[in-house]
Amino acid sequence: MFDRLSEKLGGIANKLRGSARVSEADLDATLRDMRMALLEADVALPVTRHLMDEVREQALGADVAKSLNPGQVIIKILQDVLADILGGQRRDLNVSKIPSVILLCGLQGAGKTTTAGKLARLLTSQGKKVALTSVDVTRPAAREQLQVLAAQVDVPYLIGEGNSAARMAASALKQARTGGHHVLILDTAGRQVVDDALMAEIREVAEVAQATERLLVLDSMIGQTALPIAEQFHASLDLSGCILTKTDADVRGGAALSVAHSTGVPVRYVGTGEKIDAFEFFDPVRMAGRILGQGDIVGLVEKVQASVDHEKAEKVANKLKKGKFDLMDFAEQLEQMQNMGGMGSMLKMMPGVKLPSEALSQMDEKPMKRMQAMVYSMTPKERERPTLLNGSRKRRIAGGSGTTLPELNRMLKQFAQMQKMMKKMKGGKGKRMMAQMMGKFGGAGGGFGGGGMPPGGMPPGMPKM
Repeated sequence: MFDRLSEKLGGIANKLRGSARVSEADLDATLRDMRMALLEADVALPVTRHLMDEVREQALGADVAKSLNPGQVIIKILQDVLADILGGQRRDLNVSKIPSVILLCGLQGAGKTTTAGKLARLLTSQGKKVALTSVDVTRPAAREQLQVLAAQVDVPYLIGEGNSAARMAASALKQARTGGHHVLILDTAGRQVVDDALMAEIREVAEVAQATERLLVLDSMIGQTALPIAEQFHASLDLSGCILTKTDADVRGGAALSVAHSTGVPVRYVGTGEKIDAFEFFDPVRMAGRILGQGDIVGLVEKVQASVDHEKAEKVANKLKKGKFDLMDFAEQLEQMQNMGGMGSMLKMMPGVKLPSEALSQMDEKPMKRMQAMVYSMTPKERERPTLLNGSRKRRIAGGSGTTLPELNRMLKQFAQMQKMMKKMKGGKGKRMMAQMMGKFGGAGGGFGGGGMPPGGMPPGMPKM
């Protein structure tokens, strides 16, 4: 999400150079470029006008700090205004009441049911006792789908009894109270279009269930159509937030800006992929920084903390202290990187990385998987002592992993170079050796590629620039 907007706005600051004040002519030219970038990103015209007016008002005559240039000042102002439009500071869900009911609503096909499962998984990881239920009276298949998702994320599915959505909600809420659940996530019915019957049903369910959070699930791919949909739901239900789905496929991101500003309903979460763990908090301040190419190092740290197996990481750290690093450790590090979304996902969050979004999205993770397959095709002794690998063993490993001998030899050569560096990591030379390793293996993890990269080469799967 926001890839196209980020590319355009991230390059605008480079056009401004010079005086200690931002001249009106420079500002007007910059705002024209920004306006076009926002409109191309599918941001609604009223929102674009408001954003530009705010930036212009704050930027006119702004003194430039000695260490900054005019472009940086305007980008900082734009970042603050963007963050404000996106909702200001991040707001966590209100789940203080037991049970707290989170009602999900939206049109059919927006991804409500999948989002319910993703949200349940996220809250469970925070130590909450969560239950799921569906009050879709007309579509038994939707209830069955949610039951399957509940089992997948290991939370109970409560079957609400009754012949209406409100009665089913009341029944599920009673069960949640009896079961001592902290949170009940309630998935409501959807329609192809907003109609009075749908709104009346959802209002009744929200009242009966005493919903503490009323979240609209929106498909980010529908662009500016999201705005009237959000306005209609908000007028009927007094929404407390929205969740944007399919943001991995939406490079424009205009829906988030338009909905948050026009309705005052903040974006609370975003779905970033089809997998059940592809679900993130939405932090307006950090997202504004990412839109403008400032990176999101806090988000990257959170992703590492959530994805990395800390027990394995500690084991590897202890082995590194002793100068030991075998092929199994190598394969596990590749797996950890893939658990964090792969190289492209990590580089998007790194400050200072100026690569086109097309290049990041095309980064191929297959070389990592092929290298893992090679290691997993070895015996435990071969992983510990690669010197045992003679011609016949190598042919067996290549055949078992579906790779070729040249690929295996390249991987072993790279591993030998890395292992040699790891042995030198002991003592006071550690930091200097790490810098050398990062340079030799292509920066942020580039050494994990299988293509015999030269010093300073690109990470695996990166298209040639």
